[in-house]
Amino acid sequence: MSRANYKLVEDEREIKDAEYLILLILGKAGGRISILHLQKIFFTLWKFHPQVRRLVDFVPHLRGPYSSDLDDLIKNPTYVVDCWEYIPPKRGSEAERVKGGYLEITEKGEEIYRKIVDGLNEKAKEDEDALALISAVDLIVSLYTRLEWDELLLLLYTDENIKEYSEKSELSREIIKNSEKIVDRLIKKGIIPEEKRGSLMKRIKSARWIV
Repeated sequence: MSRANYKLVEDEREIKDAEYLILLILGKAGGRISILHLQKIFFTLWKFHPQVRRLVDFVPHLRGPYSSDLDDLIKNPTYVVDCWEYIPPKRGSEAERVKGGYLEITEKGEEIYRKIVDGLNEKAKEDEDALALISAVDLIVSLYTRLEWDELLLLLYTDENIKEYSEKSELSREIIKNSEKIVDRLIKKGIIPEEKRGSLMKRIKSARWIV
């Protein structure tokens, strides 16, 4: 196989893997997820899992870390076709605008999602990377989908380890301004324990890259 053909095959494989991961996240989320949440879940996986990092690129954006590659795959899938439907955001709602619309799984998508899960679970018996990916998806999806859009962005914006992805955000200052109310909600939900309030508020006030 020539180098050009090998590169083409690799590119096709990465596109297919990225689309399967979108469907895996969507299925784990219960079949419906906002584009904002999907982007941030994918980013967190991308940041910490080598297999995901080769699939797409992320850059700083108006709403924090963002991948145009991922956005294109979400709205124009090549291989995982008719497995989800994109629902545009409702007009007149700031929250809906920020969320960027939703993905909803289709009947075909549910069938393929179950096959993906079965395949990964079988592979994970002998492959540590597959096991790590399944565990990471389970953990991150279950946490992030419990968060409202501003709760999710507050935790991402104030994470010093990824601060370079928050510097261009159009929402960061407004979210920091409302941080006490957001933290109250996080504690009420049980996402953050009451005894961690002080350290979280300190982290927020130390996020000088936003100010």
